Amino acid sequence: MGFSPLEWCRQERQGLLFGPAKWLWRKQEKYRSRHPRWGLHGRAQEALRAICGEVQARKYYERYQVEKNRRLLFWLLVGMGLSAALTIAFAVQDRTPVQALERPEPSEGARQYALKVLADGDKTGEIAVEVPVRQLTQQEAGELLQKAEEELDVIVAGWNPDAVDTDLSFPDRLQDGLVDVRFDSSCYDVLDGAGHVRNAWLQEEGKVVELCAVLTCGESRRECVYPVLVLPKGTGFAARLEREAVRRIQGDDAQKTDKTIALPQDFDGKALRWEEKRPIYGGWTAFLTAAGCVALYVAFEKDLVREGEKYREELLLVYPSFLAKLTLLAGTGMPVRMVFFKMAQEAKRKTAAPVYEEVLRTCREMESGETELQAYENFGIRCRLPQYKKCASLLSQNVQKGTGGLLVALRQESVNAFEERKAFALRKGEEAQTKMILPMLMMLVAVMILVMVPACFSFGGLT
Repeated sequence: MGFSPLEWCRQERQGLLFGPAKWLWRKQEKYRSRHPRWGLHGRAQEALRAICGEVQARKYYERYQVEKNRRLLFWLLVGMGLSAALTIAFAVQDRTPVQALERPEPSEGARQYALKVLADGDKTGEIAVEVPVRQLTQQEAGELLQKAEEELDVIVAGWNPDAVDTDLSFPDRLQDGLVDVRFDSSCYDVLDGAGHVRNAWLQEEGKVVELCAVLTCGESRRECVYPVLVLPKGTGFAARLEREAVRRIQGDDAQKTDKTIALPQDFDGKALRWEEKRPIYGGWTAFLTAAGCVALYVAFEKDLVREGEKYREELLLVYPSFLAKLTLLAGTGMPVRMVFFKMAQEAKRKTAAPVYEEVLRTCREMESGETELQAYENFGIRCRLPQYKKCASLLSQNVQKGTGGLLVALRQESVNAFEERKAFALRKGEEAQTKMILPMLMMLVAVMILVMVPACFSFGGLT
């Protein structure tokens, strides 16, 4: 299958999705009839009229739109099928209950878990917990602990410890990561060592909790105690369950060397069933598929418009040679009608310029009964360039008023056409120079770096 939009127009294809694509095209036509200025369709039709003519443009444009819709439907079905497969694959994954969470190795860092909880078969919600690494013996570096304590005092002063009703942010490292910090709470039911506030059951006066910050640097250790007043805010089973889970994960000092951490299997008289939350990629795949189809829809239209612009540019470039050949044949005394039939033979060559296709079409119109005057006018209309319209006007005047002055007018027009061709080439050259500015600047920067960096290192070594 060709990738050029013109190939879609010239070949009528049938396929599995041809019927739905044509039905979608009819629905689009109804919408466009009410919104004629919507989208790029006007420019695409203009390009087809310039390439194929008014009559063929209607038929070709429908083929183009049906083929475009067929391709978009194919990729849409592929993307949606992949989305459904991913969604089903995640849905049928092994749902074995999680009895314990694996504790990561020290080299891996803390691991985040997203858990879904079913209490007696009912969904309670999602709980996000962090499992710290297994602790290993560290060397002493006690001289940094005093500075770390002063730094921690500043941090605690910013908490407003006299009135706390939301989670606190605890630092885990101080002094540029040289000192580790761990917080222990005197009441994990209210405020745990991770800074999570559990104040659903508190009275109005709140509760004072002592936070013990354990500073360690190697084998050195120092403890700092900070009183914090926790005020009540909110209630709920999920909040208390999250507090209990975090307490078990981060507060059991006797099991910090174990590779797994057991999760609670019951809470408040309800049996718990834990599952690790897994990402579902089906939705993202569906979104990206839809976005890609929209981008392809616009790109197909722009490709067709680009084909029309390329066709008009080819007509403009070949105009001087076409006019020179027309003038040469007309100068032999041959009637203009016979000149056109002579030039139409060029259309049989594979490398022929597109203008000779229009000449051949003009000859066929005259053979089918169209008047010579109307055929020349149609030739200028199909080419859609002012140069060709002027040439067609000269030919029409010749038919109406006779042959006097035609060769002179054609020679003058040929001279003007060559001048316009030179000006067009100059414009293209200037555009090419403008496009080369950015690559040249990038090369200049690269050359300057290659020259300056060794020079800087050399000067640095001398000093």
